[in-house]
This record gives sequence, C-alpha cells and structure tokens, in this order.
Amino acid sequence: MTQATATPANGPRATHRWPRADASDWTHALQLGAAVVLAFSLSALLHLPEGFWAVMSALIVLRPTVGSTLGAGWDRVRGTAAGTLIGLGGVWLHHLPGFGGSATTLAVVALLAAASALAPSLRSAPITALIVLGSSGIGGHSALQVAGLRSIEIGIGIGTGTLLSLSSLWQSTARRFDAACARVLRQIAGQLQMTDPQAREAASEALRSALRALAVQAVGAARESRLIARIRRRPAGPDPVRRARIAVRTLHDVSLFSRVQARQPEGAGSALVLGQTLAEALETAAQHLDAQRELPPDTLRAMVRGAAEAAPDVPWVQPLMRLVAEDLALITRR
Repeated sequence: MTQATATPANGPRATHRWPRADASDWTHALQLGAAVVLAFSLSALLHLPEGFWAVMSALIVLRPTVGSTLGAGWDRVRGTAAGTLIGLGGVWLHHLPGFGGSATTLAVVALLAAASALAPSLRSAPITALIVLGSSGIGGHSALQVAGLRSIEIGIGIGTGTLLSLSSLWQSTARRFDAACARVLRQIAGQLQMTDPQAREAASEALRSALRALAVQAVGAARESRLIARIRRRPAGPDPVRRARIAVRTLHDVSLFSRVQARQPEGAGSALVLGQTLAEALETAAQHLDAQRELPPDTLRAMVRGAAEAAPDVPWVQPLMRLVAEDLALITRR
C-alpha cells in the first residue's frame, strides 16, 4: 500500500513511496507465514484430506494486532462458526426427501447472504456454508463426513490465526497508536502551510482518510490495551478512542484558525508567521508522542504566548491557540 507525501504548494511535487516497515509489520509478516505452515501441518498431522481449508481460515482470521483480531477478526470467527453449523444443517437436509440438489444449497447460502447484510458479524457465514455444502468428490467419504472434516479444518484455521495473533502482545500498542497520532498531527501541520487551493484539497482528502484509519486503529488499540491491563493487573492507559476524537477536534480547531486567518485584512498580523507558529506547535506535540512523553505546562504556555507575540494585533489568536494547546495536551497525556 502506498501513501502520498504532501508538500507545500511551492515545494516539490508529491511523490508516492513505500512506507518503511517497522517491527509490527515484520511481526505480522512472520505471523502470516507461520499461519500457512502451522495450519497445514496440523491438518496433515491429523490426516485431514483438505488442509488448504485450514490455511484459508487462518489467513482470514489473522490480523496485524490482537485488538483487531479480537474485534473485526472475532466477527469473522463468529460468522465462520455460524456458517459451519448452518452448512452442516444444509448437508443434513440434502439427505431428506425433496431437499436434495443445488436448490437447497442456494437457498441456505442466499438466506445467510441476506442475513449478513443485517448483521455484519455474519459476513463470512455464506462463504463458509458454501464451502461446507460443497462437500463431495472425496472417495471413501460421504458428503456429511466431508462436511465434518472441513468443519474441523476451519476450526483449526480459526484457532491457529487467533493464537498467532496473541504473539504480538509483546509489542507496545501505545507506541504504535502514538506514532499514528503523530503522523496525523504532522499532516495537519503540512496542510496548514499550504497556499495552493488544489494542493490543500488533496491534503484534506488524505488527512480525512488518515483520521478514519486512526479511528479504526483506536478501537483495536483500546481493546488490546484493556487485555494487556488485565494480564498485567494494572490500570489501562488513556483511552485511544477519546484521543482519536481529540485529533479530529484538533483538525477542526486548525481549520477554524485558517478560515478566520484568511478573512483578516492585510496588515493584521503576519499570516505566514501565524501558520508557522501553529505548525511548530503541532510538530512539538508530534515529537512528544514519538517519545511517549506529555507536553509539559511550560511548553503549552509557550505555545500560546508565541502565537500572541506573532500577531499582537489579532485578538482572536490567543484564545484559539489556547484551545489547540489544550487538545494537544490531552493527546499527549500518559
């Protein structure tokens, strides 16, 4: 997946580059490779005839973090389990008079597909049921036996993916989320210094996507943080979901800053200096997030004072900067 690096309008043209892989990326890469080998090996050890179904299930369930596996991944687990059970019921129906043939298979899968639109946790159920209902073609086994074997393989895949995801608990969830927040703050700072409307609009779209991704990551990080807190028997840290909301509010504050600033008459303070001052405040907060430290009160007061000194003739600068500083303090709070 590529990401655009936004630059000011007068700077070099935006380029696309591969993001550098960090420790969590390498961990997930190893987990996926291990999931393929382990799921297939367990199936071979148990002499199951179609080990690739276990591999497929493991890859569907396994997510980059424990929080995401226990969240969206858990929905897949439930959907897969429901699809397996309903698929087995459909195979049993095939043995009843008047229910044989593809019509029963299509009816079961169609009903599950419709249900998955109403209950997102059942999205994987129609596919799983179709896998189970297509149980034929293995010599020496009845359709019901093949369905049972596939159900076992699916269970092996689910268990393998879930257990392997737990191996990433040693990595710091807080550090990964702090890094994501820091990237968002730097994107806001970069957008603030743009003067070209088209470049600003492109940066706004990239920033909205980053905030959506941050919100999704926050849910998984919160779930994983609570799990680690229970394991270590200590209180969980600041709520990542609330911090993601504050990041959105910071963007709103900065956007208001830019709009009010644009309406000021020429000579009412320096627009360039004001934008640079606020961008430096955002960068300072991002650096503290990278270091996993709080913004000290003296730094916050210096931010507000610096904005007021940059434009002493603009009365709205100091109160608006104080709001931004309060939000940055909440984002960096330990």
